[in-house]
Amino acid sequence: MKVVENVYIAICDDDSNIASKIQKVVSACYKNIDESIEISVFDNGTELIDSICKENKYYDMIHLDIDMPDKSGLEVAKILRESHDDIIIIFISSYEQYVFDSFEYSPFRYIRKNNMVEELRVALKSAYALYKKAEKKYIIVKGEDSVHKIEQSEICYCDMILRKMYIHLKDNRVICTRKTIRDFLKEMDSNNFIKIHSGGVVNIKYIKEYREQSIILDNGTKLMTSRSAIKVIKNALIRYWREIV
Repeated sequence: MKVVENVYIAICDDDSNIASKIQKVVSACYKNIDESIEISVFDNGTELIDSICKENKYYDMIHLDIDMPDKSGLEVAKILRESHDDIIIIFISSYEQYVFDSFEYSPFRYIRKNNMVEELRVALKSAYALYKKAEKKYIIVKGEDSVHKIEQSEICYCDMILRKMYIHLKDNRVICTRKTIRDFLKEMDSNNFIKIHSGGVVNIKYIKEYREQSIILDNGTKLMTSRSAIKVIKNALIRYWREIV
């Protein structure tokens, strides 16, 4: 089953009135888009960071106040950019003197609160266009005691052990599921996933080198391959390295 996309948006502002106004503008601007929107509201930067870094929540777009008491928006952006360089950050502030400091964290826009509604509407239109251009593909995976939404490009490889599939992600997490190799490949919207033997699949973007009967991934992981698969792996790598890298 492929995922019906949502646009995940976070609003972080210690002023509840401003946060509510932002939420209304976002909802109004995105009411006719193809995807559903899911908005989460935070009144401090620590809760937002915990949501992303500890609870593994993902947001496509964050509306971030700069002047907040516990952590400034700039501090929050610095932490987020260390591991999430693709999030669209829109700074919102009453203080224009922070605009140059904000450039370090690659914001999409810097919105002034004294002209917020008008500027935010324009920014949201452009932000959605950027989101569509860089739209990600996901699959839904039912784990042993939870359900995961996984970005396909973050999957390094999968292997089957005792009729269970272990999905190894870029961030070193491993998710166990009852999927079969066949079903997994059917769900992928990418040609980058190839079988390396009857019980293993690899994302070729993470292959660093191949040998006679093994491949080495970027993180140093060594995976054995079947003799019949090595030709397929070579051809796939040549295509990927020529056309994409």
